[in-house]
Amino acid sequence: MGAYKPADPNGRHIRVYCSLLDSAAWRVLGWSARALFIDLRAKVNGTNNGNISAALSDMKHRGWKSPTTLAGALYELQSLGLLVQTRGGGVERGSKVCALYAFTDLDVFDFPKLNVKAMKAQHSYRAFATNAEAMNAKREGVARLRAEAKERHAKARARKK
Repeated sequence: MGAYKPADPNGRHIRVYCSLLDSAAWRVLGWSARALFIDLRAKVNGTNNGNISAALSDMKHRGWKSPTTLAGALYELQSLGLLVQTRGGGVERGSKVCALYAFTDLDVFDFPKLNVKAMKAQHSYRAFATNAEAMNAKREGVARLRAEAKERHAKARARKK
C-alpha cells in the first residue's frame, strides 16, 4: 500500500518556474499583464490549459473592472509569447462565445467540443534574448493585436447594417 498523501493544508497553489520569471519577456511585462498572468494561471487545474477564459465577466471576481485594461494585458501576454489564443470569441465568432487561451509553458490537451487541439508546450517567450528585443516585440505585437481587434469590430458593425 502506498502512503496517503494529504492535501496541502494551505489549499491550491500555482507553479511558475524561475526560467519563465527570469526571461526577458517577463521582465518587460507591465504590472497589469503580470497580475492577469497570475489570475489566469490560478484557473489551471492540470488538464484545462487551452480552455482558459479571460472574459471580463469571469475576471470580475478577481478585481478586474476595466475591459480596456484587461484587453491590453491580454495583448501583452500574447505578444510576448506567454499566452496563445486557442479559440476566437466574441465579435470574431459572431456570437457570445468567449475566447480561450493557453499558457505556452504548459502542454495543451484536446478539447474536441471546443475545437482546441492538443500541443506540446512551446515556450514561445524564450525567443527574446534581450529586454530591448522583448520590448520591441511587445510594442509591435500590442499595436498589431489592437489593430486586428478594431478591424474585427468594424467588420461586425458593417454586417449589422
